[in-house]
Amino acid sequence: MKFQLCILLLFPFLTFSQLSDKVNVIYQELNSKSSIESQNIGYSGTESNSYKMYEELDSIANDDEVLYMAQNGNNIVKGYLSAILVDRKSKNLSQLFTNYIKKDERVHIQTGCTGYSSTIGGELYSYLFYQKEKLKFINATETGFEETKAYEKEIEGENFIKKYQSRWTNHSIDSLLTQFNEVAINYDSILPQTLDKIFRLNDYKFDNYKRVKYFANKYPTREIMATLANFRKKSDLSLFLKNIDNALLSISRFPDKSFIQILQNKYETNTDNLDYYEAISSFCNDEVNKIKNNIYEKFVNSKDIFAQEYLQYFEESLKKYNCEFNKELISKIENSNNR
Repeated sequence: MKFQLCILLLFPFLTFSQLSDKVNVIYQELNSKSSIESQNIGYSGTESNSYKMYEELDSIANDDEVLYMAQNGNNIVKGYLSAILVDRKSKNLSQLFTNYIKKDERVHIQTGCTGYSSTIGGELYSYLFYQKEKLKFINATETGFEETKAYEKEIEGENFIKKYQSRWTNHSIDSLLTQFNEVAINYDSILPQTLDKIFRLNDYKFDNYKRVKYFANKYPTREIMATLANFRKKSDLSLFLKNIDNALLSISRFPDKSFIQILQNKYETNTDNLDYYEAISSFCNDEVNKIKNNIYEKFVNSKDIFAQEYLQYFEESLKKYNCEFNKELISKIENSNNR
């Protein structure tokens, strides 16, 4: 009994001996949280205590400590700390992503006054993917923003470095994303939410038709179906028709004439569905053009407070597809906005 008690007393020391006392205190507190929070949350924009802990860990924890926490913490810790590892361009990201995919778990994300469900694997993928957006931002501010950047450097301190500097290049990001993609698409038990995020970030374009088809049969989600549609194989039409409520976005990627009657039948119940806008905008024939015009007439003559917003979404969809009728309708929408 004494031996067992000694082991139990020793266990916390063995577990946290890799962390400094100060890091361990913050780690333990963050490890008790139930959601990943953005810097400001709620309708009043209250500063998140969890986010402050994440920032403090980023400032005081060394690379080994961050990796340890990202491997052993709960899902909230893994979400926050994997973001730090991406910023630091850790050499362990590929292995960490593999581990996350094989033991993937859902996590709740709180941003502002809204929230959504994700996975730790999906979040790590998105952190890396958005480094490309960060590089675009940095390159766009290289010239002409010197005074603004000097002011922000004085005000933000370390946050300025995080905002305007990156250890990544586009080539290194794409190279690691290719490894992530290979791991994700070849793991049969990957969570569909993780695949959804990966496919959505890649605008539903992905290599490996065979594996995408495998997951479309296993998890016929909106995102997976749209990714399959980009291959435009006639043999897949029956799968889209079978799962049509999840395949409206797929139609815009593969506007086959077999979908026209379905679009006509679904008009009454989908005039506020953005995927439906995409689907009908991708066609350019009299039957579907009539649907487009009906939607335009409905919103331009509506007194509903959301009508103008939906009309704007509809206009954005029309602009994505090369169709003479779309151009004419866009012109009518613009004129109605200026009346």
